[in-house]
Amino acid sequence: MKTRNILTSPPQLRSARFTYGFLVFMVLLLLWNVKLWWSVPPSYPYDRYTNLVVVLMLLLNHLAFQFRWPRWGMIVMRLLALGWCVFGLFYVLYWSPILYPLKQASP
Repeated sequence: MKTRNILTSPPQLRSARFTYGFLVFMVLLLLWNVKLWWSVPPSYPYDRYTNLVVVLMLLLNHLAFQFRWPRWGMIVMRLLALGWCVFGLFYVLYWSPILYPLKQASP
């Protein structure tokens, strides 16, 4: 599959219930994560950003690949979604364990 096809192919037809229902679900999940993020005290020693990164990955990919946009908008949205996916995977798999190592329980 060519890069041009990935960036410009129209989204697959799905029911409006799935498309908008999943969008509402992800926005509510994002709001809940932001509320949770704000309620964590500053002394919390563990990673507080992973949930936000993952929810933004889901939301951007859903917006980019399930909705119709003008041609230039579709290319920009898909590049943004794929770029955020690469950053999110880098953050979750590499950067987060380095910034916030898990503390070992002492016996």
